[in-house]
Amino acid sequence: MVAVPLLVLGSRFSGLVTALFLAHQGFPVHVLERDRPEDVDPGLAVLTPSTLGELAGLGLADALTAAGWEPRRLAHADAGSGTVLRVAELGAAVRARYGRPYVLVPHAVLRALLVSACAADEMVTVEWGRRAAAVEDVGDAVVVTDESGARFRAEALVGADGPASRVRPHLGGGHPVTGPYLLHRAPGPAPPDDLLRLWSSPSLHVTQSRVPDGTGHVSVTVRVDALDDLHREGVAALLGRLLGATAPEVRAAAGQAVGTAPTHVHRHHAPLQRGTRHRMTVVGGAAQPMLPHTAQAVALEVLDAAALGRAFDHADGRIVPALDEYARVRAAPRAATAGRALDFAILFHAEGLLRRMRDRLWRAEVVDATAAVVDAADPGPVPTRPPRAEGPGGPAGPMAG
Repeated sequence: MVAVPLLVLGSRFSGLVTALFLAHQGFPVHVLERDRPEDVDPGLAVLTPSTLGELAGLGLADALTAAGWEPRRLAHADAGSGTVLRVAELGAAVRARYGRPYVLVPHAVLRALLVSACAADEMVTVEWGRRAAAVEDVGDAVVVTDESGARFRAEALVGADGPASRVRPHLGGGHPVTGPYLLHRAPGPAPPDDLLRLWSSPSLHVTQSRVPDGTGHVSVTVRVDALDDLHREGVAALLGRLLGATAPEVRAAAGQAVGTAPTHVHRHHAPLQRGTRHRMTVVGGAAQPMLPHTAQAVALEVLDAAALGRAFDHADGRIVPALDEYARVRAAPRAATAGRALDFAILFHAEGLLRRMRDRLWRAEVVDATAAVVDAADPGPVPTRPPRAEGPGGPAGPMAG
């Protein structure tokens, strides 16, 4: 059995960024990463100003901003008619208002930067392609067994491996409360004039973005009301039928997504009953699976990870106080972010009277469209201690509960 102080179960970005924030405070971290370094989907990560502010502490914000696409504004239209419903100023308006930009970064770029940063940090070790099979709470430690049978005894365990995390069942609740939403991603034509374009209908939500190399990217979210209908009709046929009822510009943007398999299946989940248990906690999608409609999943992972790192610093490495502080600080903002995504899903797919009321509201000048897109509800800066004199490695600090 391998003994480690802090063990992180990771996938995609969440585990790596969690390890970096903990290591940045001087604590050694071992990561069991479900995916290989080169495993990445073709999506785009939305990095909000607050997210970039946290990543600046790791020295990654400038590289991500340079490698990302900064849309000038967002235009949201009705998918059926093509009528523009609201416009949100982004670009220079966001920089002036929040101090940092709103950028979209390819998943491959973000993944590569995090992999390199972990490899360069002597406080982080990563084992790739390792998936947890079982998690056992033994009181003064947590024992994790991976699918190969290897066992790890950790003084603290962080689940950063998404909605199917092995840690989630230990924290109670968190059951799905909506039907599934299928997310399809594919290359597509670049939107004109540096606009981020969104279209919505009762069944579809389509986003057209530009990739930094000048090409385009499209994501199509499909609301599934009846799984029986989906199984009977098939995903490709359903998607083709729904796109057939949209405006020509929507079909032109999303055409290549027809016939592709969904990259993810999303549901909104109720919050967990507890944020921590003994020496276990969760971050990002493992703590609160997100609907894709506000594209805040990566931002949630970064904000959770940064708060966890600060909590360990404030507690001088004492595990129980650190996890308690983290749960206290992040529970409400995380639930609010997920609830906001659900609210927008309801608005985007609204029908009948609710849809007409939404359209009238969005056309009103009283609506702060920029804040709605950027998510001004992100918490402000959390007080931190001065940097440790020992440098980036720093002392491990006490690891006792």
